[in-house]
Amino acid sequence: MAAAATAPRIRIATLGLFILDTFEWRSNTGEITSQSTEVIGGAGTYVCVAARMWLAAQEVGIVVDRGSDWPQEVQDKLDKFGDMWCFRDQETLTTRALNLYKGEHRDFQYLTPRRRLEPIDLPPPLRTSTHLHFVCSPSRALVIHSQLLPPLNTTPSWSPALVYEPIPDRCCPEELEALRKVLPHLKVFSPNHEEAWAFFGVGVEEVERRGKEGIEEVARRFYEEGAADVVLIRSGALGAYAVRKGEEKGVWVPAYHRYGSDKVVDVTGAGNSFLGGLMAGLELHPKSLITAVQMASISASYIIEQFGLPTLTTDEEGVERWNGSEPRERLKEMQEAAKSKAE
Repeated sequence: MAAAATAPRIRIATLGLFILDTFEWRSNTGEITSQSTEVIGGAGTYVCVAARMWLAAQEVGIVVDRGSDWPQEVQDKLDKFGDMWCFRDQETLTTRALNLYKGEHRDFQYLTPRRRLEPIDLPPPLRTSTHLHFVCSPSRALVIHSQLLPPLNTTPSWSPALVYEPIPDRCCPEELEALRKVLPHLKVFSPNHEEAWAFFGVGVEEVERRGKEGIEEVARRFYEEGAADVVLIRSGALGAYAVRKGEEKGVWVPAYHRYGSDKVVDVTGAGNSFLGGLMAGLELHPKSLITAVQMASISASYIIEQFGLPTLTTDEEGVERWNGSEPRERLKEMQEAAKSKAE
């Protein structure tokens, strides 16, 4: 009699939310020029879909609250990604939000009451994950860390590597003290370049003037503030800069798609997906930070190629393709380009 198959262990979990988005584009006079509804989104969703590009569905997990208004069309789309969704059925409405664009300006607001996920809310399988992602203010990050310690952590053996991205409007000098307290407990701290400098009161124009040298400088500043391991600064068209504590020099990885090209359709979720790919990379290549960051860049490339989530297909031989291509082929291409540039 064959032994029962062991379920794959959870590698990646998130406290980020699943959200159904409405996108509206308005003219300068406030008139709605275009609208798209029932768009699958949320920071947690992008993180987990990006990690799923490299890992089996059963190795990734996110809590999804299905409200009384849950659309079957959404269920059908999620099912195509495999068994990575931990559903909780609710009598209230599904979490929804509005993304409002007026020219280059974007506003975001919840259309239903926001549900906040706590570590205790994760089902037992997710409370064995080796990496845990969250996006919030530094003050909130401190609370989350405290909930992962006894006696609040009801799974004492669960001590995941923490991957934290701060929310933009709380990247400010007033939050720096809370950030100092949480940095020593993080595996990865990853703001974008504008958010990173905002903690020190530096404005956008000055950030652009300082360029790559400024990004490397601010990464070093976070070690002075207590960062314990990886600092990764996501920098849009400049790519991403990552460095480990104790290393004199970090690594720069370019964006897979050149910003401004016709390949970049919508950057919503790009930063979240970057971190999903990064966590998968740290799982699969723990000793190669540059490989993990390259995988992160590739995950983000699939997210920004279209409006909404990428398309996953599987051929008769079981080969998975995202938007018609394999992530590992893109990784090989990026690594060969980096090698050629170095020679």
